[in-house]
Amino acid sequence: MYKRLGILGGMGSFATYNFYKSIIESTPAKSDQEQIDMVILNASYIPDRTAAILHGGESPLPCLLNALKSLENTGCDLIAIPCNTSHYFFDEMQNSCKAKLLNMIDLTGEKLESLGVAKTYLMATEGTIKAQIYEKYLSRRNIDIMPASDEEIAEMMKVIYEVKAGKTPSTSRVYDIAGKYHNLGCEKIILGCTELSTVIKKDKIFIDAMEVLKDTILELFCIFPQKFKAF
Repeated sequence: MYKRLGILGGMGSFATYNFYKSIIESTPAKSDQEQIDMVILNASYIPDRTAAILHGGESPLPCLLNALKSLENTGCDLIAIPCNTSHYFFDEMQNSCKAKLLNMIDLTGEKLESLGVAKTYLMATEGTIKAQIYEKYLSRRNIDIMPASDEEIAEMMKVIYEVKAGKTPSTSRVYDIAGKYHNLGCEKIILGCTELSTVIKKDKIFIDAMEVLKDTILELFCIFPQKFKAF
């Protein structure tokens, strides 16, 4: 039984806000005291993950480790990181942290496997896609990811960085891409970026990694008796 949840946020801040809001709205609490005890660190100073992974930018790992230590020092024994691309550094983070870290990508793979999904398409940052972060976990479950073209990745990145900038992006092209790959046999389209999670309306063709992370948190704090809430 975990006592205090830590959220390592700020990657980006709008996604962190929506993640926290989603947890609160999904918690069947009748009083303040029934809400989950949590600490949110909006660590917006962490360097850009895609720039570091693909383009030789400053590594975010030292800042990630410092932020995790800050959450540990506040008594957090379970930590969620609502940023898919940062999971490139997951092993190093967990090895340096005494608290349990939730692996959003592995949890999404577990959910896909439970649904019997064999083929997917990933909507995410260029860093997440080109570093094959999802492939590392989904291949263990015999789940294939159809490759995205550079043009499609550019469309996703445009939406992602407009959300980070506080803008309301046009998502019509993203929906077109999702529909295309669903028609090509992808049973689920993964929303593998928390910025996309904030602007794409969920329907049956999508699986939202941030939603999976939220449901796992609620289950671990004994709110839901089953492994995952149906969605």
